[in-house]
Amino acid sequence: MRILFVHSNYPAQFRHLCRHFADQGGHELVFLTQGKEWTAPSDDGEQLQRYQLGREPEGQLCHPYLKRFESAVLVAQACLREAIKLRQQGFEPDLIVGHSGFGSTLYLKEVWPQAQFLGYFEWFYRTTGSDVGFGEAAPLSPDTACRVHTYNAPIVMDLALSDRALCPTHWQASQFPEALQRQLSVVFDGIDTEAFQPLEPAQRAEGLHLGDLSIPADVPLVTYTTRGFEPYRGWPQVAEGLSLLMQRNSQVRVLLVGSDEVAYGAARGDDRSWRQWAMDSFDYDPSRLHWLPPLQYADYRRVLQQSWVHVYWTIPFILSWGLMESLSTGCCVVASNTPPVREVISPGQEGVLVDFFDPDGLAARVDELLADPERRAALGQRARTTILARGYDLPTCLKGQLAVIEELMASPAV
Repeated sequence: MRILFVHSNYPAQFRHLCRHFADQGGHELVFLTQGKEWTAPSDDGEQLQRYQLGREPEGQLCHPYLKRFESAVLVAQACLREAIKLRQQGFEPDLIVGHSGFGSTLYLKEVWPQAQFLGYFEWFYRTTGSDVGFGEAAPLSPDTACRVHTYNAPIVMDLALSDRALCPTHWQASQFPEALQRQLSVVFDGIDTEAFQPLEPAQRAEGLHLGDLSIPADVPLVTYTTRGFEPYRGWPQVAEGLSLLMQRNSQVRVLLVGSDEVAYGAARGDDRSWRQWAMDSFDYDPSRLHWLPPLQYADYRRVLQQSWVHVYWTIPFILSWGLMESLSTGCCVVASNTPPVREVISPGQEGVLVDFFDPDGLAARVDELLADPERRAALGQRARTTILARGYDLPTCLKGQLAVIEELMASPAV
């Protein structure tokens, strides 16, 4: 089979599908992308086809509601140009597997109308009940509401062209209008539970050693890992809560892993990063606060395996792989009590949930768990059991994705 994968960053959500078809052999695989993740494999058995924008968006020349749509169209045009090159080189995909939202798949059916299109849909923007306006007392202005609603234009266009559609979680699927939800098959991306698993006691006793960082196993370690330090992942609340924790507990060490940038939402307006804002705003003991940049999977996994308590915070938005990986590793998790988290964690079962806007509650619950090794162990065991029992493990998820593909390829293209 000839398969075209499409995402702005290689390999993203398609890492495991790419690996499966490459290992299976007998397939021609092309990945159309703009960038490459730092965790990307060096050789995954497919051809990388890079696209570049013909120009940068010029939002000042279009209606404010259409700025994001203009960006999507520019991405779509860039992908269209590369698709035409591929067709001229003789590549005719049987299947297109593409992420929706950035615009990269909008025009590919114009090049290959006979190809089956499996769209990956992880978000639909709503003006109430999810990320936009979360925690704000005042309702959205009509101007903001209209702009946010218009964000859905490329997503709906993709959904109209998709022969089948995937969505990773039930709560994310519920954000789509009911009529569109019927088109979505909910299948999670899959967690490599063989890699993300607890250490044996003898290994855990060795402690954490990463470069110049060394934390003995008997020192309480609290971890927070994120793609970027930003409000969407609760950084302001976590930053304050961890500061309060360090004041309550003179022994705790805090390890923060991530990039000092904004992946979702807006940057600060005062030229400070959110990390610098936290350092200016709260009291930390620098000898017990450690920052690491984004890590390769092996080192990232070691951080989770040595964590005493892992903190995960998010507004009502896309659920992070990081939460699922920490649960699979058997971490004792303290997380925000928000809808995407509650799909996976029942309060007091797989983890401890705290109100999103309660930094003092975050500090108190983490401190209680640091003093209770039996409860930490019980929460961690139930967390890993849930990942396995509810089918979030990679073999089960991959089987579900392949079943959708098999059914799709057995039907005529729309």
